[in-house]
Amino acid sequence: MKFKFPKPSESYHSDGGWAWIVNIATGYCFGILIGMCNNYGLIYVEFERIYEGTENHVTYAGWIGSMAIGVEYIFCVLGSVLVDLYNPLKIGLVGAVISTASLIGCIFVTNLKLYFLTYGFLFGFGQALLLAATLSILPYYFEKKLSLANGLMNFIGSIIIVLLPIITSAILNSSGLKMTFIVLAVINAIGVLAVFTYITPKKNKDESNSFQKEIKKSLGTEIFKRKKFILWCVSTFIGKFGYFIPIINIDHFGKLAFPDKEPMIINVVFSTLAAIAGIIFGRLGDWTAKKIPHVHYHTIVYLFYGITQFCIPFSNIYWVFMVEIVILGIFDGILLSFIVPIAYSLAGCHKLANQAIGYYHITMSITAIAGPTVAGKIFEIYKSYDNAFYLGGLTSIVAGTLLLFGTTIIDCLKLDNAIESEQNENQEKIEDTFKI
Repeated sequence: MKFKFPKPSESYHSDGGWAWIVNIATGYCFGILIGMCNNYGLIYVEFERIYEGTENHVTYAGWIGSMAIGVEYIFCVLGSVLVDLYNPLKIGLVGAVISTASLIGCIFVTNLKLYFLTYGFLFGFGQALLLAATLSILPYYFEKKLSLANGLMNFIGSIIIVLLPIITSAILNSSGLKMTFIVLAVINAIGVLAVFTYITPKKNKDESNSFQKEIKKSLGTEIFKRKKFILWCVSTFIGKFGYFIPIINIDHFGKLAFPDKEPMIINVVFSTLAAIAGIIFGRLGDWTAKKIPHVHYHTIVYLFYGITQFCIPFSNIYWVFMVEIVILGIFDGILLSFIVPIAYSLAGCHKLANQAIGYYHITMSITAIAGPTVAGKIFEIYKSYDNAFYLGGLTSIVAGTLLLFGTTIIDCLKLDNAIESEQNENQEKIEDTFKI
């Protein structure tokens, strides 16, 4: 196989050659993007240990991680707009450099509150730009093999996601927090090199519009005319409050409930099952698309994810607790694998799908920040995460219920309107016949 480095003026959709190099690069970057979110639980535990004498240290530790995730999702829309205005290479490169620089900055931080700037904001902002670039690049290179390329990206990313907590735990135990941030910065820096493969064709001069028109086109606000998309965003806003509590706070809970067990095991099991489920159910979604609307996979996730959260405080036996982690990991993989398909199906066209994904992420950003922060505050008040898991489980169940009944009502209203329209047409035909 010959890998020809493409020229910027060439038309892509090669479905081979250099495209596979780009595919591998997206897999690595995708693994960093998701893996760093899942990996924070270990850093959370270390923050809690190091800054134990600091006031509100548990709340702040949860807040820093959730802020990084929230900022990543808040600025995902901005990243999508910038990718449309410029190109994935420039925006992805800026994002990867910022996130790497922020991790280097974390090495020199001694005050817990300063991590809000270095890790919470700067790292999250850099990840947002890298996320937008990574999600947009594959359609430039793949057309007939796009599904295969997405599967390969998820597979490579899954390897990174599983390895990250193992590496992080080993370095934390042997060398401490500063060395951990050095290694994470190096891992992120490799992403900078990977982004250099994100080459796209230059726009033709006759295709270029004014800056104002490009901005309006990139925002894609017409997506909000679609009722199911609005319902999906509202459900996401509610459900994500509790969704990230197990991801951010579960390591600390596990350490307290089972002090003789290594928290890293939780991350590895969760990430591994999420990766496997993402690959299996992503393919299953293609087979069942005509029978089961993609959005109902998120309905199932929220309902069962919430029920599992309710059960966590009752898990006094370690193997029972790990079964719950397995379940949470599986449903996390399902949720992640269906974000893009749901966006495409609800948007109704490929042009709006990128914006739909961006608005989905910005919708979840506020509650993604709030959930783990509130959980940390609840722990400081009650010295237990039980009420946090109950609250988180409740919001997930409410989100799933809203999706289930909301989509059903919208479909029924559409059916009623279609029947009424057909009846009106038949009545008009009858009236025309009598006139004749």
